[in-house]
Amino acid sequence: MIAFIALCRLNAMRHGVLWHVRVEYAGYMGGAITAAFQPLWGEWPQLGSIAIALVLLVGLLCSGRAWAGDIPPDVATDHASLPEN
Repeated sequence: MIAFIALCRLNAMRHGVLWHVRVEYAGYMGGAITAAFQPLWGEWPQLGSIAIALVLLVGLLCSGRAWAGDIPPDVATDHASLPEN
């Protein structure tokens, strides 16, 4: 599922998309495929698990600049109102 979503996102990207965003989704697709097919070559959670963890780390590093200094809206951090019983 991760590989399919990443492939769809890569396909939908236009010419002006930043290179690190493309690398992020290409990494998600490669890591997901490696993790999914590792039992076919007789390897249980080893290389595939490392690959998907490394891909997630690269994804966090690639999107770090986009989140730097971002402030969540009050709606996301405020207490929710509870209904009275």
